[in-house]
Amino acid sequence: MTIENLINIISGELVNEPKIKRVESATIYPSKVDSGDLFFATDKESADKAIENGAFAIVYEDELEITDSEIAYIKVESIKEATLKFLRYVVLQKESKIYLFEDIDISFLKQIVSRRSSIYTIISSDWKKSFEAVLNSDYEVYITNSKELAESLSPNYRTQKELAYGYIISDSLLKTTFKIDKYIYQNAQMSPLFIDNIKKVVNFCQDWDIEYDINRLKYTKEFRPFYVEDDLTPSNIGTTEKVLIFVNNLKIVDRAIQYLRHDGKWIKSIVLTPPKSKLETVDRPNWYQNEQEAKEILKNNFFHYAFCYNLKPEDILNKEEDNSSLF
Repeated sequence: MTIENLINIISGELVNEPKIKRVESATIYPSKVDSGDLFFATDKESADKAIENGAFAIVYEDELEITDSEIAYIKVESIKEATLKFLRYVVLQKESKIYLFEDIDISFLKQIVSRRSSIYTIISSDWKKSFEAVLNSDYEVYITNSKELAESLSPNYRTQKELAYGYIISDSLLKTTFKIDKYIYQNAQMSPLFIDNIKKVVNFCQDWDIEYDINRLKYTKEFRPFYVEDDLTPSNIGTTEKVLIFVNNLKIVDRAIQYLRHDGKWIKSIVLTPPKSKLETVDRPNWYQNEQEAKEILKNNFFHYAFCYNLKPEDILNKEEDNSSLF
């Protein structure tokens, strides 16, 4: 790529008159710089290291001393915005597709795809990691859970709106028997709250001819239930009525409470959240300041289901026994 084209792509300003006219590749990590590369510098130390490794052009945000007049120094208002503009150009040149998925969609996709696909990859919401992942690969599809990143990489990013044909046959909050296409999946480790999410993921796989296996489906980090005794020791199904459900999204809690109000009116549920957390379905959740306070709330309240938001199982469950009894 020529320096002139680069400046236009990232809306930069060339502050010197270098001898070099083009660059070969790009990176934001100085250790990965090879001779002839473009380097996006986040600080002076990384810029110096990149120059030592043979960088032909330095893109920077703050003031930077010109130590090698033969290479190009390009100033931008925001190094993050410059990298995303550069990455958008790369995506356009590759004719790649950008998909925006929910976290739960990505978790299901990771589970049911039976082998690594050469068609798509999931990129981090971290702009530095996503920069390197997209720049150094040739996938047809890139998937992210960050709307900001999706919009930055493509004005025409996609969401998977079509769903595979399927329906619920029977369900409880914690298990679902459902049919997708011609097959029935008995008592799958999936809450019925997520039936449309799995249908969405299956349709994505079918659209892109990606091999998948729904029998691999298990609980995800977004919704992890554990049967427990009164002292919060993990137990086996059928030996206790208490279930802790660890969630990382308050919208999931709202959906679960709405489900229980319709299909489980006899069930007593409580919700634990950090202070000032707000839900649509619960006026007064149990606020906790720390993990110990959360444990005391759980020990001192009667419940069938306790939704634990922003808590980790390893911080709440007592480990007197093997805690692998998750269903």
